[in-house]
Amino acid sequence: MAEFLTTNGTSYHIENIIIEAKNKLVLISPYLQLSKTFYERLKDASNKNVSIKIIYGKDELKPNEKNSLAELKNVELFYFQNLHAKCYLNESKMVITSMNMYEFSEKTNREMGVLIDKNSDKELFEKAIAETLSILQSAEPIQLKKSDRQTTSYTKSNGDTTPKYQKKIIGYCIRCEMRIDYNPEKPYCTDCYYVWAQYENMTYTENVCHRCGEYDETSMSKPQDIHCYNLWKKE
Repeated sequence: MAEFLTTNGTSYHIENIIIEAKNKLVLISPYLQLSKTFYERLKDASNKNVSIKIIYGKDELKPNEKNSLAELKNVELFYFQNLHAKCYLNESKMVITSMNMYEFSEKTNREMGVLIDKNSDKELFEKAIAETLSILQSAEPIQLKKSDRQTTSYTKSNGDTTPKYQKKIIGYCIRCEMRIDYNPEKPYCTDCYYVWAQYENMTYTENVCHRCGEYDETSMSKPQDIHCYNLWKKE
């Protein structure tokens, strides 16, 4: 029998669906902004040779997200323009929900969902699978190819006293991955900074490099990975 889920339950069961996948995994979400936790779970599934299909339908993927997915084997990415459904499934379980596949929904939004088990709700499960296949057949395959990091370098001209972090480079919020001005002294977007400022923990672990947006352990005190930090020091 299908089980009703609240926000925490939805997030928990989606993560378990990824963890417990043995052969196949299908993730359908209009907004594709993978949280670090979800990405790590996908990496584990990929390492177990699970076939992973991801369907999204809103906004362009950021370079760091494409790069991260391109590093995984057995991952196929599809774009479906009119997508509004959110559904996450493996061979035996499925969550149909209001939750998008990005960390903001997990922590901030009020969500609902339904967990469907193939063993106890076979007819319902198969109907949802049929609709999933219909979406997949109409979706456009997106080629995943790892590109070079977007780490623009600037060299000061003679007499230029402008601090290097004031040069107009686009970076990433180290918590939510929003595109913001590059400034190692201000690596958060406004909203995430206000949350961080309640505790002001300079070493609190965040998700991505402020400069290139690649997944890595960063913090207010160390907002860049070693590659980007060394590049910044040379500028």
